[in-house]
Formats: sequence, C-alpha cells, structure tokens
Amino acid sequence: MNEFAAKKLGEVLAFSQIGVTVFEKGATALNTVLGEHADSVVSSLKTQSENIIAIAAEAGVIDITRLKSEKTGAKLLSMAELYIGDEWDNSAELLEWLGFFEGAAIVHWKLVHGAGEALAHQKLSELATEGITFHTDLLNAVSSAIEEYAKQKVTA
Repeated sequence: MNEFAAKKLGEVLAFSQIGVTVFEKGATALNTVLGEHADSVVSSLKTQSENIIAIAAEAGVIDITRLKSEKTGAKLLSMAELYIGDEWDNSAELLEWLGFFEGAAIVHWKLVHGAGEALAHQKLSELATEGITFHTDLLNAVSSAIEEYAKQKVTA
C-alpha cells in the first residue's frame, strides 16, 4: 500500500472517530430524531475504526494512517464545534451538520475504494464498499429525519 492510500485510510478513520464523538455528544438530540438507528451508529463506527486500523497495520502503514487521522480529526472536530456551537441538544443543528459530514465521509470512502481497486487489495475494497454503504444509509436516514423534523415544526 502506498502513502496516498495510507493517508486516505487515515482520513476515513478520522471520520469514524469524529462520528463517534458527534453521536455521543449529541446523543439526546439524535436519539429523538433517529430513534433506534442512532443507537447502532456508534457501535458500527467503532467497528469501522478497528477494521481500518487492522488493514493499515497489516499493510505496514499504520504510522502514516494514524498521523493523517489525527490531523484530519482535529479539522473535523473543529468544524463540528464551529457549526454546532453550544447547540448539542438541538436536533436540527446536529442533523444539518451530519448532512455535510456524511456527504464528505462518502466521498472519502470513494477515494479509499478507488485506491483499493487500483491496488487490487480485496480487503481494502471490501472495507470501502461497506463504508460507502454505511455512510450512504446514514445520510439517507439523516435526510429523512430532517425532512420529518421540518414537517413537525411547521405544523406544530
């Protein structure tokens, strides 16, 4: 695995780790609008992180991946804090942020998928396919929830 792929793994690792932070910090608001789906997200993101680390370690690029993850994670957390501010109990703010966040996660997973395909790395390609599916499903759930939230607020 080359440096490009190792860094892309670091970026998706950061998305998984910061996703956990967002879902844990905004748990009350997110459970209200996402219901049972919110409960399983943290567990899935933690498993995703473990799988990324395992592939990076197996490929001998774990140091590159971790360093990139730390840098990207700091940026993502800063953006989340800036966007959400002190409104971690506001469902609309969290769902709006997750719309940006999940869209970006999908794009980064697509980069990993492309790298996996180019390297003919089956485990990496499979992990990326799972990541794309997971984040696409989550984005769809977030999109539906924000639409329902708006309907409730307008008709209340």
